[in-house]
Amino acid sequence: MGRGAGSAGAVALATASLLWGLAGQARGAEGEGPVARELQVGASRLRFYGLFRLDLIRDDSKPDNAQTPFFIPSEDPASGPRRGNNFTLHPRLTRLGLDASGPELGALSRARLDGKLEVDFQNGGRESRQIIRVRHAWARLAWRSLSLLAGQTWDLISPLYPTANNDTLMWDAGNLGDRRPQLRLSFEAPAGAGRLSVAGAAGLTGAIDGKDLDADGTRDGEASGLPNVQARLGWTRPLAGGSGRLSAGVWAHRAWEKTATPIAGDDEFRSDSVGLDLLITLRDRVTVQAEGWTGRNLSDFRGGSGQGVAAGGGVEVRSRGGWAEAGGRTSALHRIFAGISLDDPDDADLPAQGRILNRAWWIVNRIETPGPFLVGLDYVRWKTDFKGLAPGTDNRINAYVQYGY
Repeated sequence: MGRGAGSAGAVALATASLLWGLAGQARGAEGEGPVARELQVGASRLRFYGLFRLDLIRDDSKPDNAQTPFFIPSEDPASGPRRGNNFTLHPRLTRLGLDASGPELGALSRARLDGKLEVDFQNGGRESRQIIRVRHAWARLAWRSLSLLAGQTWDLISPLYPTANNDTLMWDAGNLGDRRPQLRLSFEAPAGAGRLSVAGAAGLTGAIDGKDLDADGTRDGEASGLPNVQARLGWTRPLAGGSGRLSAGVWAHRAWEKTATPIAGDDEFRSDSVGLDLLITLRDRVTVQAEGWTGRNLSDFRGGSGQGVAAGGGVEVRSRGGWAEAGGRTSALHRIFAGISLDDPDDADLPAQGRILNRAWWIVNRIETPGPFLVGLDYVRWKTDFKGLAPGTDNRINAYVQYGY
């Protein structure tokens, strides 16, 4: 066994031992009875959650990655052999989470302390030897209206997510935002007829795309000496007659990148975006959500169809896009959603064979039993246009079974 496999095995064994030990505490002194979802450890209360999941996916034109797709490669003979059908089967979205709730800290004006750790298995490895991926890992201090979060979680910008494509969430095809290490300060006004929220964050640039344009071994975002900054102003209020709730927000980000040697005459690059989000919920049965945005050099924020700075030209790729989705319950067991998304980079900023338009539409069906079991069947019609090449078009069917706890 190689050193990498040995290290992975040691980590897996240590993790299993820890969880087994905690589960043993939850069973009680005699080790009898069912495992509790919560347990007390010192002054903190821990709550376990998660899901077991299996995905079956079939494409009639191979995407760039069968499990984590971002675009559909060109079907032009000039780009290589024509791509045919593709099938994959995986449990990588199986998830384990742990919420921690701590005591009030009198020394910090009675701040409440909480935290989260959440992992899945979409981090490479062989299909029977998947590697753990950290989704969330953060701690937070919270007062009445103010909170300070430190760790890895979702970007502050683009806070909504489509229902389709559960792992890559239509990233690079209209939806911005991912998870990254950050410090976040949030304020929520006391509840009233409406609630105002203001938040700002400083995050790691290059956490997503690892951009290193000059190949000097240092991510260009870190070489800038600055974090990216993000901000969002939000408003939430109930609809007339208690028929539902409306939430809306405006957000923006700015990031800096620097290279040790110039790229096409430039050694400093910027990334920025501005966008809007809207969520309307009608009596928990119908949901309408949408986002729209514009920006440049967005590969680290899942925009520009994954193109940040054009290769060889040093051009910050401008792009615009967004997505919209509506859905709800048709019965006690069935929910359906339909949506559309697009990411439209500026053709003039891209070299030959660059991705000039990436868009999709989808229909999501979910059968939810009264208990924790769920069956889903999603259809995504996806098309990617290229500069000087024929497009790539895919009909993607994703079936899945899920048991949450």
